[in-house]
This record gives sequence, structure tokens and C-alpha cells, in this order.
Amino acid sequence: MPLTDLFYMALFGAAVLVLIGLAEIIRRLVHWSAEATRKLVHILVGVLVAATPFVFQSQWPPVVLGGAFAMLNYFAIRYGFFKGMHGGDRRSYGTVFYPLSFVILTLALWHHHKVIFVASMLIMALADAAAAIVGERIQKPRVLHFGPEPKSLQGSAAMFLVSFFIVLICLLVAARFGLYDFSIGRILVMTLIVGVIATVAEVVSFRGSDNLSVPLSVAFVMYYLITGSPQAAFGLLFGMGIAFALAALSYRFRFLSGSGAAALVLLGTLVFGVGGWAFAGPILAFFILSSLLSKTGKKRKQKLLTVFEKSGRRDAGQVLANGGVAGAMLLLWYFSNNDLFYVMYIAALASVTADTWATEIGVLARGNPRSILTLKRVPLGTSGGISILGSFGALLGSFVLVLAGLVFSPHASPRVIGCSEATFILFAGLFASMVDSLLGATVQAQYQCPACSKVTEKLLHCNSENTTFIRGFRWINNDVVNGLCAASGVLFVWLAWLMLG
Repeated sequence: MPLTDLFYMALFGAAVLVLIGLAEIIRRLVHWSAEATRKLVHILVGVLVAATPFVFQSQWPPVVLGGAFAMLNYFAIRYGFFKGMHGGDRRSYGTVFYPLSFVILTLALWHHHKVIFVASMLIMALADAAAAIVGERIQKPRVLHFGPEPKSLQGSAAMFLVSFFIVLICLLVAARFGLYDFSIGRILVMTLIVGVIATVAEVVSFRGSDNLSVPLSVAFVMYYLITGSPQAAFGLLFGMGIAFALAALSYRFRFLSGSGAAALVLLGTLVFGVGGWAFAGPILAFFILSSLLSKTGKKRKQKLLTVFEKSGRRDAGQVLANGGVAGAMLLLWYFSNNDLFYVMYIAALASVTADTWATEIGVLARGNPRSILTLKRVPLGTSGGISILGSFGALLGSFVLVLAGLVFSPHASPRVIGCSEATFILFAGLFASMVDSLLGATVQAQYQCPACSKVTEKLLHCNSENTTFIRGFRWINNDVVNGLCAASGVLFVWLAWLMLG
């Protein structure tokens, strides 16, 4: 490591610590709110770290600094240090996520894509701060409920505009210095797409998660647009249009909540714009058929609204839990060009389809289900309950996704999904639905209503009565279980492929 890098490493580390210390002093002397001082430090540190590729020769000092500050901020939040940075009415892990995203982007982009790195860091430093400041200072905000936390229309507009101009300036400067040979039309399309993605990623965030989701989303979209053909930008724009249309229709017909629609825009843009019909067809089969299936047997399912944590309209957590693992497989396929990841993509969707159909069809059975642990009868809706009809539903859902994978397979000859892969996927779905039931019966958080004594997944029950935690882990809710369900199906296929493929 060059001596100059060690010097700048010490200088940068000291500068960040000084900024944090000044924020604490200002908070105490001027009586600024913790939120105001946090924004000030957020902006200054963000601009500082955006300059690191032009200061350091090696990527490792910034990586070490980012990792150190991620850990420092985590313990500061945990034990109440530096209230000028971590105080406030709500606990936010944004100061942990921000250096973490910095570390990830430094490792990924340092050598060949510094422009993407700088744009991603500046958007998080300036555009996110602009959104928060405008949203708080506007006298008559138009509140949007398209995420876990309410956002203002004016704040989101500020997020889009500042993101748009940051990317525009970065690309124009890069083109001026000969790094890229892009037409002004292509640059404008790219900036439009990145601005929308950054804004939607900020809308669906909560507790500071935008410090991770926004820069990573922006970085990937910019990488895809910069390294792809001129047609890639228009393809991604077309995919975004389809995602917006599908999200609007789903919201209109009450398949999705506002946050679910916003999350679908992000996931749909990736699937439709990057994956094409090979990836879009299977996920549409899951989403449309599962949404229609959820509308059947309304009277019987109405009884379960007091038990299930989430039901009816899917929110952002459900969309990302059901589609997040599949989205990760798409990204791995894109970067590796390995068709095994397409098989795993179908397996992830088969798993969540099997789990969803097991529930939607299983609750229509006349008798009560049995516990997966004891095989004794349990009340309808009990986490970990299984039935013959529900298992049939799981197998049917998995089979439908196998067919979708065969129909939309990216290669007709030789087929990506052959007889062996189809069998792996079919049983992966059934296996994953059983894993979901097992997790529900053992580690998923369960609560009891003090008013009616009913065991439920809900935090509130009986006219918003606070429920009492009785077992499981508080952080393992239905969304976490669904994500682990999808991951278990992928793991099943991977192990089967290693042993038998």
C-alpha cells in the first residue's frame, strides 16, 4: 500500500470523525435537532467519499475505512453514542447502510467505473438530503403512501430532479473527457431512467435502508446502460413502462397496496428490462395466477384476517420477499451468463408459488390442518399447519412454474430446462413449502391477543389491542419466512444439480 494512501486514509478518517464531533457540538450549542445535524453530516461525508477514487491509488484504504465506520455507527446506534448523528424519534440504520454501500461499490467499481461510483455516492448524499429537506419544509405536502413510511410528492420530485442532474452532469463531463462516446439523446434517456429508479428506491425504503438500496440500484442501472448497446437503454425504458403499467393495474384491482406497487416497479424494471420475456413470463404467471387465486373462497379466507400478519393486497415486503431471491438469480445470470441461474430463478418462483398456492388452496379444505411437527389437528390458519389439499396445491403451483420455465426458456435447443432440471424444480417447490411450514411452526414470531386469547401473527388485534409476544424470534415475520422459503428452493436445486446433474 503506498505511503500516500496511508496518509490520506488517516486524513479521511480524521475528517469524518471531526464532522461527527462537530455535529454533536452544534446539536448541543445551537439546539439543532438530531435529524438536522444528521443531514448535515450526511451531505458533507457523502461529498467527501465521492472524491475518494481521485485521491487514493488503491481501493483497500477506502474499504477499510468504510468497514470501520459501518461497525462504529452500528455500536453508536446500539448504545446511544453520537446523538447528533444517531438521535431522533425513530431508530435508523442509515449511517450503517451508507458506509456498507460505499464498501460494496468501491470493491465493484473502483478500477473501471469510477463515474458510476461518483454518481451513486452523490445521489445518496445530495438527492436524498434534498428530498428530506423539501419534504419537511413544504407547508402543504402531498403525502404519498407508496412505501413503509409516508413520503411527500414534493420530496420525491426533489429526489428525482437532483438525481437527474447529478447523472446528467457526470455523464456530460465523462463524455467531454473522452471516457464515453454517447449522444445527448442517449444520455438524456439514461438520466431519466436512473432518476426514476433512484426515486422509487427511496420511496420504498424505511429506517434508512435507502442508504443501501438507492446507491446499489443506481449503480447497477448505470452499469447496465453504460456497458450495454444503445438499444439497451430503450429496452430498459420499455421494461420500466411495462412495470409501471402492471403496478398501476395491480393497485387499481387491489392486488397490491401502494408500497407493493412501488416495489413492483423496481422488480419489474429489472425483470422486464434486463431479463426479457424469458424471465418476465414465469414471474407474470406466478403473480397473475396467485393474485386471482387469492380472490377465491373469500368467505372462508375472511376468517383468517385476524390470524395472518398479511393477507389480501400484497405490500412491498411481500413483493420483495416473493420476488427478491428470483431477482438475485437474474442478476447472477446477467453477470455470469450461466444458464444454471435461470434454472434457479425458476426454482425460486416455483418455491414461492408452491407456498402461496398451498395456503390459498389449503384453507379451502373442510377439516382443520395438522401441525407439521406433531401431526395433530390445529386451528385453521395456524403457522406450520399442513393438509393434503394444501400439499396438492403446492405441487400444482410448482408444476405450473415448471411449465412456464419450459415455455419461456431462453434457449429452445438445447433446452435450459430439461427433464432433470424440471424434476428438480418440481420437487424444490414442494420441499420449499414444507420448509415454510416448518419455519412457521418453530421460529416465526407468534403473538397472543390479551382480549380474545387468539394466537396470531399480528402486532395489533381486537380494535388495535397490542398483542403479547409468546414464541419464535421477533425479527422473523411472514416476509422473512417467505424469503427463506424461496432461498431453500434454490438451495435444493443447486444441491440436486451438484449430486445428480
